[in-house]
Amino acid sequence: MKKAKCLVFGQKVDSDWLNASTISEILAEAAEKAVLAAEPDIACILDILDQVSVAWADPDYHLRKKAAKILPELTMFSPEMIDEGFAVISAICRRKNVEKRLIGEFGDLSVLDHGMERPHLGFKLRARPRGVLLHLTAGNVFVGAVDSLVSGIITKNANILKMSRVDPVFPLLFIESIKEFDPAGIIWPNQAALLWKGGDTAIETPLLESPLTVVFWGGHEALQSLKKRVGPSTRLIENGPRYSFAVVEGSRIRKGVAPAMVRGLALDLCRWDQQACSSPHVVYVIDKDYKSAHLLIEALYDELVQMRDELPLGNLNFDEKVEIRKVRELARMSQARGEGRLVCPEDFSFTLVLEYDSAFKVSCLNRTLFIKIVADVDALVEQVKPLSAYLQSAGVYCEPAIGQALEAELLAIGVKRITEIGGMSEGHDGAPHEGAFLLRQLVEWVDVETRDNPASRVEWLLKSIQASPYYHDVIAKAGGCGFEHFHKLPLLDRETFYRHSPPESAAILTGPMTDAYVYASGGTTGNPKFTFYSNDEYRYVTDVLTDIYRNAGLCPGDRVANLFIAGNLWTSFNVAGRALENLGCLNLPVGGASDIENILKYLQIFAVNAVVGLPSIIINLAEEIKRRGLKVRIEKILYGGEHLRPQTCDFLREAVGASTIRSAGYACVDTGPVGWQCLHLEGSIHHVLEEYCHAEILNTADLEPVTGNEAGEIVATNLNRILMPVVRYRTGDLGRWVDLGPCACGFNGRSFELLGRCDDLLVIGGINLMPADVAAGLAGLPVSQSFQIAAQTGGGRDQLCLRLEADKSLPDKTVIEALKKGSYKIAESLAENWMNIVIEWHKPGSIKRNSRTGKLKPVVDERFSPKT
Repeated sequence: MKKAKCLVFGQKVDSDWLNASTISEILAEAAEKAVLAAEPDIACILDILDQVSVAWADPDYHLRKKAAKILPELTMFSPEMIDEGFAVISAICRRKNVEKRLIGEFGDLSVLDHGMERPHLGFKLRARPRGVLLHLTAGNVFVGAVDSLVSGIITKNANILKMSRVDPVFPLLFIESIKEFDPAGIIWPNQAALLWKGGDTAIETPLLESPLTVVFWGGHEALQSLKKRVGPSTRLIENGPRYSFAVVEGSRIRKGVAPAMVRGLALDLCRWDQQACSSPHVVYVIDKDYKSAHLLIEALYDELVQMRDELPLGNLNFDEKVEIRKVRELARMSQARGEGRLVCPEDFSFTLVLEYDSAFKVSCLNRTLFIKIVADVDALVEQVKPLSAYLQSAGVYCEPAIGQALEAELLAIGVKRITEIGGMSEGHDGAPHEGAFLLRQLVEWVDVETRDNPASRVEWLLKSIQASPYYHDVIAKAGGCGFEHFHKLPLLDRETFYRHSPPESAAILTGPMTDAYVYASGGTTGNPKFTFYSNDEYRYVTDVLTDIYRNAGLCPGDRVANLFIAGNLWTSFNVAGRALENLGCLNLPVGGASDIENILKYLQIFAVNAVVGLPSIIINLAEEIKRRGLKVRIEKILYGGEHLRPQTCDFLREAVGASTIRSAGYACVDTGPVGWQCLHLEGSIHHVLEEYCHAEILNTADLEPVTGNEAGEIVATNLNRILMPVVRYRTGDLGRWVDLGPCACGFNGRSFELLGRCDDLLVIGGINLMPADVAAGLAGLPVSQSFQIAAQTGGGRDQLCLRLEADKSLPDKTVIEALKKGSYKIAESLAENWMNIVIEWHKPGSIKRNSRTGKLKPVVDERFSPKT
């Protein structure tokens, strides 16, 4: 007789080699292997396992053929069941399934490698392997040992597997199959499969007192014994004995026995010959009498007769046959007394017992199933509650009304898993097992933290973008990544930003243009300009935008029309749509470029009560609603991309009944969101998004920080963007710090007032003119708040050309008088004869807009344009 073999980290030895002396050598080598096992990227591990998966799915694979020849005799499972086991092995190793499992437990595969940056939470998260795992597995189902082993492999641990004396072969064949597809020795040399007699203290004591993690699968007595022997530095993960059952609503059976349900129940019973923890011991039928139970048992008998050939029962030993005979004899006696029913073939292939006693009964297994009646959900709970500490799966076939009540009650008493009948023997990748996520227990969660203050956030960013050639150089020249050097970094203007960005250059990027979004940025002239967000950055910025919308007053019950402009690589429509999706409101992706008739139609059909979009589009919509006299009321307006003047807000309140008009976030495509408005802010005052953006306001003359509430240019640093960093970016917007103190919303950081574009400041006729100066005068006139100021020359003097939109023009004198009343600066310039004013009239929406963004440029300087 051949001696049983063991595998010790790549070396095959006889099982009798294992003793008190050699076990210490194994533990020392295991510690070394743990270091090596932690090194490979998870993608490399998944590639190898996926090749293993393909091999075991092939009936002609030489190791599968070898296992198929040996396992029936060792495990007593039928060849057909062994083949089903190979399919399970293949599924366990398949890349798609392993990824689902890892994502289901960890959320992101990067935590297993370099770690997952969570800058918005202030730390980088990693899942470090525990080191050495000792797998003590049960011998009831041969795939269980491999499943446990794979769990250790994909969490980058070194593994010691105690093989069952029932099957000391298949784990060795499985590791050998890994070796065939792992020529570099990334996985297989870090695995050991050992065989010893349970209870051998010379071997087990050193193992159980070592600083390793024991993954236990087995019975109650073995678990209790193990608990007494593990050392203080040993971590124990328990997967003890569990019992499962099925529940069928009798009224559904009375309406007709569903073949799919009966087949599913038969499969749950037959797979692994009922040896798995998820196999049903009892089927409870919820009904007042036994009619539905008899219908079920008869249908199940017919299905199991057919399944004898499809999935035969394995060979039974003498003791197993004795136990089944006992069950059958007791059932016959009860049947003779009119207290039950026995349905079974002459052989031992299955046994169905209908019992009038509704107490839960543990089956002797090997396809022995008890069917019992309970009057209602409460009666069912009363019967299974005594086993609450040992319950695992419940397969359910009920109408929704009972199913919902049943779900709540079963989970409350300790059932760990509820599934459909037919799914008890299947399971889902990434779902918890025995009330916990196994893989999470096989790692240690560690983090690298950043302090929650501006300096630490900036330093973290600068350290994270060193892979960018552009930033690597400018950071080095400034003195390093310390916050004390931050203000020495050069300001980033658009020209510099795009000169170092694709398509001209990739110097500003920290990595390849993969796993990312690309958006258009800049104007419509010259070479195209683009900005890149990694998918993670995109998801996070839309999460930030969701919070902005929520804080501005939108809520899940709102019906919101997205009126930003879609297409052409533009960002606002996309990010607004996902933010609204996150918010949970009714999201209407209308698009600001849609035909006005369609926009109005959608607003009326769905009773839209909120819009997000560009001010110019919202204003045109409101003007059209007012002109037509429509009974359309838009309670909430969130605007972005342009400034909205107080006079325009007054018009929107009057035209569409808006009660909430707030910023949808101060942002641009390059910087992302910079500021937000809570319910307590009005006008253009914003709180700084301090965890997402570092904001500065610099004097426009010397580009040094402003003092007090002096106006200056807003400079933004995005603290989250790593792929295409944006550091000290000149936004071109004017702002000033506002000292609000602690806000009623709970915000206690910095706030600023947005004053307009730096290039919106027009020096003309001896005055500094802003769009707000003109808007103040136009507020009382029947004209659109969409207007344009053009600086021209005429008669040797400055000339202000005011382009207005209205259905009917007004006398120029009326407009000029209104402007003089609205702005003392305009009145003074006209009185001193420093400039002239001319009026151009346009139909609503006809002043030339930016073809890319749909925005109306409020100020243009045409004094120095070449003559044509």
